[in-house]
Amino acid sequence: MTNNPIFVATHPRACSTAFERVFMTQRDTLQTIHEPFGDAFYYGPERMGSRFEGDEKAREQSGFAQSTFKTILERIEREAAEV
Repeated sequence: MTNNPIFVATHPRACSTAFERVFMTQRDTLQTIHEPFGDAFYYGPERMGSRFEGDEKAREQSGFAQSTFKTILERIEREAAEV
C-alpha cells in the first residue's frame, strides 16, 4: 500500500462534511486532515483571507500566525509518512 496523499475538494453546500466523515470512519486505512490550508489562508504571513485583517491580536492568539502554505504541505507529507 502506498502513502500518497489524496486531496479532495468540493464546492460549498456539497455535503462535503458527510463525505469527509465517511473517510473518518476508515481510520485504520485513511488519515483525514480537515481543511489544512485554512490556517495559512486566514492566519499566516501569506494570508489571503481578510477575516482577521484588522485583528492582529486574534491572529497571533490563534497559534497559526506563522503557518505558511509550505509548512502546511510539509505537515501533510510528514503525516502521510507516519501512516
